[in-house]
Amino acid sequence: MEPGQPSSDRRPIPAILPGWRFWLWLTAMALLATTFFHPTWNLPRATYRYLFVLDITQSMNARDYHLADLPNDRLGFAKTVLEQAILTMPCGSEAGLAVFTHKNTHLILTPLETCRHGTAIQDALRAIDWRSAWAADSHIAYGLFDAIRTAKAVDAALVFLSDGEQIPAAARAPVFRGKAGEVAGWILGVGGPTPTPIPRLDMEGHPNGYWKITDLPRQTFTSRYRGDAPSRRSGLLLSHLDEARLKNLAAETGLGYRRLTTAGALLETLSQPRTARILPRETDLRPWLGGLALGIAVMVLI
Repeated sequence: MEPGQPSSDRRPIPAILPGWRFWLWLTAMALLATTFFHPTWNLPRATYRYLFVLDITQSMNARDYHLADLPNDRLGFAKTVLEQAILTMPCGSEAGLAVFTHKNTHLILTPLETCRHGTAIQDALRAIDWRSAWAADSHIAYGLFDAIRTAKAVDAALVFLSDGEQIPAAARAPVFRGKAGEVAGWILGVGGPTPTPIPRLDMEGHPNGYWKITDLPRQTFTSRYRGDAPSRRSGLLLSHLDEARLKNLAAETGLGYRRLTTAGALLETLSQPRTARILPRETDLRPWLGGLALGIAVMVLI
């Protein structure tokens, strides 16, 4: 063999190529790095647009809820459970607020997106109380029909929360002149079936005895109302959840009826397909990309 000529026994050193684990690690790191750019994508999702109407009449101060860590008065319980449910609704959903007393529904907050405006919805909901009532009597059917018109005006499904207690109890009910089912939604019965005294509160919300039958408006006992009105006698004014009245109104208007119990049950009600809107919504891809990166990393380590 002449000097300078390569030996025939020498062979090229093979290149060491990265294994599959390397490429999986690289993929996981790339996915993780992508999350720092807040990637989004428009995906079709079920979202909801609701108008929540709260009965703020005096009977809603009755205390017949007994669940740990929740208010025992009807209005306080309804507000707390409603707040928990609204803030758990899927992003892209919208919630508006209104109150009912006498014969009218008053719009407080037009529907806002629950994730971006959750604090505003929460503040408005917490500010609602019985002191905002502008009349002492309560005509449930009139209030519900007005709530349906309001929900239609803001293009939302309706959730009407009330104990169904009507004062005067024997007032003639109006005829529903809308189209049953035109506005979807629910009537939620608030309270319990056992007659309960209604606290009489001062302007600071402190109890000052209970309402009596003699405190009812004088017109309750006039011939303007049907003859089955209560006689004017002494004794406590008792209130209970009037499910029969609320179920009849639900059937008349095409709304569903449920009793208000827990935030979980309420969220399940609000998530029913009958009120869902399948719309393209901007979806945050970070949880998906991060989860995929974690899954790949676990697979490499196994």
